[in-house]
Amino acid sequence: GGVGGSGGDVKGFSEPYPSLASIFTWGAQQQSAETSQHKERYLREALQTFAQFCEIIGSLEDQFKSDLAPADHATPNATQQALSAINSRGAGLYGVFLKGIIDKMSDVPQERVPRPLPTAQNVFSMRYYKVVQNRTEVYDIVTRVFHRMEGWEELPHGLGLSNVWNLCWTWSKPKLDYSRLCSWQKVNHFPENKHLTRKDCLKRCIDRYTRTGGKLAQFFTVCPRTFVLPKEYTLFIECFAKIEEENEEAEGGPPIGSAAGSAGEGGTTSGFGGATAAGGAASANAAGTKNGKKKAPNLWIMKPAGSSRGRGIQVINDVGSVHYGELTIIQQYISNPFLLGSFKWDMRTYVTVTSFNPLEAFIYRDGFARFTTVPFSTDASDIENKFVHLTNSSIQRHNEDAMLQGGSDHPDARARAQDAILGGTKIAFGTLRERLRAVGVDWDLVWSRMIEAILKSLCMAEDHIPAQSNSFELFGYDLLLDTRLRIWLIEVNSSPSMGQEHLLDEQVKQPLINDTIRLVDPIAFDRRRLAEVLHRRLDKKGSSGAAGGRQQMDIDMYSILLGEPPRKFGELPRHMGNYERIAPSEAYDNIARMRGMLFNRQ
Repeated sequence: GGVGGSGGDVKGFSEPYPSLASIFTWGAQQQSAETSQHKERYLREALQTFAQFCEIIGSLEDQFKSDLAPADHATPNATQQALSAINSRGAGLYGVFLKGIIDKMSDVPQERVPRPLPTAQNVFSMRYYKVVQNRTEVYDIVTRVFHRMEGWEELPHGLGLSNVWNLCWTWSKPKLDYSRLCSWQKVNHFPENKHLTRKDCLKRCIDRYTRTGGKLAQFFTVCPRTFVLPKEYTLFIECFAKIEEENEEAEGGPPIGSAAGSAGEGGTTSGFGGATAAGGAASANAAGTKNGKKKAPNLWIMKPAGSSRGRGIQVINDVGSVHYGELTIIQQYISNPFLLGSFKWDMRTYVTVTSFNPLEAFIYRDGFARFTTVPFSTDASDIENKFVHLTNSSIQRHNEDAMLQGGSDHPDARARAQDAILGGTKIAFGTLRERLRAVGVDWDLVWSRMIEAILKSLCMAEDHIPAQSNSFELFGYDLLLDTRLRIWLIEVNSSPSMGQEHLLDEQVKQPLINDTIRLVDPIAFDRRRLAEVLHRRLDKKGSSGAAGGRQQMDIDMYSILLGEPPRKFGELPRHMGNYERIAPSEAYDNIARMRGMLFNRQ
């Protein structure tokens, strides 16, 4: 049992796992009549899965031990086997082991001591990862990070080893039944994440909080005014016409209360003092003023509801340009972005959520400011120029050369050229912080507002995302700062780009993935012990519920989990890396209190 002289440590191990069924996600959830009906079958299938793993991995291990003996024992047959294993797609780390055999057989002995196989590793309780291979940039970065981590192996491909991994990383929605996993196995997506990451679903969540109007509704307004077409076409037309009307008044003379939300939702576009002097954050907004009144450009941004990376996006200023053949989002364009060196930029911010209901979330301290490559303007003549309006790297990279032009005697142009060499159209948060400080903007204030916008969005979407113990998710938030230092949420990406086209991508994204895996820290478990326990307990089915009582369950769980209980909600993770916890927190409690006030009033 491997319990050794740990005596007291074993006690309480069954607390999170009072019964055999509770090891699995289907058993830990509210037990329905359906699950109790299938309980025996589910347990037997789990036994089969883990027994099969032990059989395959066990035979592979025996094969390595004999194949990695001194070279003179190697037969041509072993060479052929090894070669075919390497050539088969994605042989994983086992391919590397097998390649070692071939090198031994084919190389003239060199003055080099071959690295011995790690002997202490138990192949049944090692931590295994599986990365879906259909997105090369994701596979490359995640496997590269794992290769550098002690005690992790890639689960061999093509051997029919199903869900026996500790961590599974996919690009799109994973094709697996979460309920059949052990409750400690981790997958990098929440099944209902679309309520946060699909533009139309997020809008629906936000509407529930903002449709009543008033102070509380304003508090939860994190996105610019948004309509879903075709359903809300008429509402959009009314809103568009109202802004046109107010603009005519602004041109005509009588002062009006507000320029109907050129900052998204109501309010005027007063420039931010310290910024105007330094590169004119507000100067771009002088879109025709009379009597000192500013008219708000009636600009809207139209995007397909389910697309990403800037695909299918258009900026429009005329109702005649609105067309849709699919579900489309139309959102008021923020026409007073805070500019740096007369360019528009936004912030790609990384947030990892380890639990919804209750919420546990962490923000990564590094990220990217993503710049456009053509100076900002709201002129009608520039409306179709994506290099003016869209910050997506996938669009701007086609105009990166523009950053390398401009006189080298101008410090701004020099800085941009250096940025382009290191990061293309992106700079890291550290550089952004310095540049904002140079124009009198306090990064700590901006950072706290970013966290607040993120927490509000998580609070609103959480109503539709059920608790799921196997899930964690790394989200890519796109946030925009305006001239009033207000943070706007543009969108949330469920699979932020992991491409590493520039050195800066490697410097930010590799540590990000490393810190995310260490934050989630999936626990090791002994699959052979698990299979043995399942076998013994299924055989004893005649005896009462928890075969052998609480004490035996403690001993069994202790040996399966190698004496390491899983982290409880609210306990700080052992390895935070460059993450900062934002929920549970005081800031989140305050938002939850406002939610309570909003819904108790109704």
